[in-house]
Amino acid sequence: MNYQQTLAKIHAFDKFGTRLGLERVSDLLRRLGNPQRDLAFVHVAGTNGKGSVSKMLAEIFSAQGKKVGLYTSPYVIDFRERMQIDGEMIAEEALCAVAEKVFREVEQMEDTPTEFELITAMAMLYFKEAQCDLVVLEVGLGGIYDATNVIDTPLLSVITSVSFDHTEYLGDTLASIAENKAGIIKPGGKTVLAYGQAPEVIDVIRKKAEKEKNSLLVCRNKTRSYNGKAFMYEDKLYELSMLGFHQLQNAVTAIESAKMLGASDAAVFKGIKAARLPARMELVSRNPAVIIDGAHNAEAMDYLCKNIRHFFSDKKIVAITAMMADKEWKESLLKLESVTDEIIAVKASNPRSLPPEDIAAFLHCAYEADAKKAFLGAMDAADNNTLILVCGSLYLAGDLRSFILQSTT
Repeated sequence: MNYQQTLAKIHAFDKFGTRLGLERVSDLLRRLGNPQRDLAFVHVAGTNGKGSVSKMLAEIFSAQGKKVGLYTSPYVIDFRERMQIDGEMIAEEALCAVAEKVFREVEQMEDTPTEFELITAMAMLYFKEAQCDLVVLEVGLGGIYDATNVIDTPLLSVITSVSFDHTEYLGDTLASIAENKAGIIKPGGKTVLAYGQAPEVIDVIRKKAEKEKNSLLVCRNKTRSYNGKAFMYEDKLYELSMLGFHQLQNAVTAIESAKMLGASDAAVFKGIKAARLPARMELVSRNPAVIIDGAHNAEAMDYLCKNIRHFFSDKKIVAITAMMADKEWKESLLKLESVTDEIIAVKASNPRSLPPEDIAAFLHCAYEADAKKAFLGAMDAADNNTLILVCGSLYLAGDLRSFILQSTT
C-alpha cells in the first residue's frame, strides 16, 4: 500500500469509536513482541498543556544528546506529527512499513483495536526499531484506561493542568478526573504535578503517589518578569517561542521534570526555547494580526481569553470559531464572547463539530458554512488595528492553517 492507502486504512478504524481499556492494545503489542518493554518513557497526562510539555521535554532531551521519540495527538496539519524522532516526523515510507506489520497482526485478532490503539502500537514498534533512548509519551484520553498506559513504570510520570473535559468518560468532578489521570502513576516511580491545581486534584495525586511509593514534586509558581518572550525562574532566564501566560506553567513543569531526570541547564534552556507547536496561540500574521489557537474546552478558552486581553487589548478582536458538540461549548463560547468584538461561527471538518447555526443561535452572531470564506471575509474587513482569532478546535486549526499561511504571505 502507498501512503494515502495506508492512512485510509488507519482512519477506517474510526468506526469503532472510543472504547477505553488495555486488553486490545496489550494483545496487539504482545503479538508484535512487546516493543514497549525495550523503551524508556516519560509519560505525560493532563487536561490542558500536555502537548506543549511533551514537546518541551522532547526538545530538552534531544539537546541533551539522546535519541528521543515523541508520541502525541491529535495532529494539526500532517498525520505524521503524531510520531517524531528528534523533531522529525516519521517518513511516509517508514509509516507504511510499520503499519503493514501492525495490520498483519490485527487481522489475527478477534477484538479489533480502535484507531488510537492501532496508532499507539505502531508508534511503539517504530520507536523500538529506531532504537530510541527515550520516548515522551502523551496520553490520548484520561490516563488509567488510555492505550498509552500499557507501559510499565516510566522514568517519570508528568501530570499537567487538570480540569473538566471528556466528563462522559472521566467523571464529572475534578477528583474523579484526577483519579483517572493519576492512573499513569506506577509503582516505584517519580511524578511531577504542574502548579495551579485545585486542592482536590493535589490531594488525589498525592495519595496515589504515596500508594505507589512515588517521589512526588508539586511545582510552584516562582516565575517572574514575563514579557511574552522570556521569563525568570529561580533566578535563571528562559526564552519561550510559544506565546501565553499558560506556557509559563507548561515550561515550569518541563523544567522541573527535566531536572528530575538529570538534564543539564544548557539542554533545558535550549529545549524550552526550541519548542514550538502549531495552533497554540500561534501568531501567523502581523498585518493584520492573525492568531490560531486550538483551545477546545473551558479552561483552555479561559487561558486564551486572558492572553488576548493582556497582549492585544488595543485591537478589535474578530473570532472565527468552531466547537465540538461533545465539549463544554456554551461555557467556552461565553468566555470567548467576553473578549471579542465580533464572532463568526463555522464548522470544522469533523463529524463531532457543532453546526454553526447552533453557535449563532446561542450567541446571536453571524455564521458561515464555509470556514475559508469566513476567514477571507474577515481579512477583507480587517485593518492594522484588527486581530483575527481562529479558535475553538484543533480540527478547525488543521482545516485552516495552511490556507491562512498562503493567504497572508
